[in-house]
Amino acid sequence: MKKILTLALVFSSIHCFGQVSQSDINGSYTKLFAQAFSKDISDYLTKVYIARDVLKLKENETTGFEIDAVTAAKSGELTTILYNCPKLNQKGMVLVFWNKGLYNLGLYSFYHFEYDDANILLQRINDAIESNKEILDDVNTSVLKLNDIHFIFAGSSIRVVWGEYDSLWDKFNFRTTYKRFGRFFKKQFKSN
Repeated sequence: MKKILTLALVFSSIHCFGQVSQSDINGSYTKLFAQAFSKDISDYLTKVYIARDVLKLKENETTGFEIDAVTAAKSGELTTILYNCPKLNQKGMVLVFWNKGLYNLGLYSFYHFEYDDANILLQRINDAIESNKEILDDVNTSVLKLNDIHFIFAGSSIRVVWGEYDSLWDKFNFRTTYKRFGRFFKKQFKSN
């Protein structure tokens, strides 16, 4: 009985401390809900990030802002969020990175782009996808480096590598972000 209990304890501790990607969990409810969960949690956490670190509020100032959690990668590791604060004339895009850490705790980090920088970023990625059609005839992978983020193109996915984060952003999610970026801010300009 002691041996069985010891083996069970060893195997359960390996599972608890091992890093398991959600994309590796086949048939599990976790994989099914990773995208929706990531979008909801990212929306929740990004509101705090924008309020604390992005908006330049003065003491005792109250303002409103709108956010749109545009897309979440199927793996749940990357979410794209747009924001606009008309009163402070601040708008842009936030990439929310998620990674499992020790003890399977979710670690979130935010990469902020002002509106003009986000527009340039999305246009450059779109141009890279278009030029990749020619590049990928000769090789099977291409890369675009912007600031300290690397976008690696292979097949139908874009790997987004920043610091310790390495996330998949499929081309469908990118296209959705690219289209919604224009629509979100056109809608915002009309209301101002």
